[in-house]
Amino acid sequence: MLNPPTLATGFIAPNLISVGNLGIGVPKLSMGIAVGVCQYLTVLTKVVTIDTGTLGVGIGVMPLTIPNPLLQSALFGGFSSMSILGVMAPLYITGLTNGLVTGLLALALLQTNHPTIGVGIGVAKIVAPSAIPPMIAGFASVGMIGDGPTKMATAIGIGLDTTFASFVQPVPIVGTATPTGGAGAGFGMVL
Repeated sequence: MLNPPTLATGFIAPNLISVGNLGIGVPKLSMGIAVGVCQYLTVLTKVVTIDTGTLGVGIGVMPLTIPNPLLQSALFGGFSSMSILGVMAPLYITGLTNGLVTGLLALALLQTNHPTIGVGIGVAKIVAPSAIPPMIAGFASVGMIGDGPTKMATAIGIGLDTTFASFVQPVPIVGTATPTGGAGAGFGMVL
């Protein structure tokens, strides 16, 4: 399950350190990012699916698999829009991207319900309000307040908004089936 301490200490902090982000602030920064990301994905987002297969009732459970280039380019856009691209930004964004992609793959699950399709495949999309407020709240929860942290949290929030605006993921549907084909819509959440 997706939770801030595991995401921060197991994935974000080690990946930030691996690209040269060293210092006593890395654990606090990692936890602030993790709190914001977890609040955004587990509280604010919903999953909707478009399904095809055989009629029936099914469910789907799949790791959240975000392509590294999608998130990395979105984060570059977010940092650029907040005018915080400097010499260390590419390394920082690379570490942050690697930490989030591997952390979400290992911890986050898309859990979907399919009331009209028993066996088949769905295409899942995550829908949510902006990620900026939960990112700012995540930073504030670890004492990172002021103009600098707010700009960085906003940049990361913009990156997440951009990522999930175009993100889709196939989800296998397993359940009761009939010999009749059909299509439908499903719903779910990120766990």
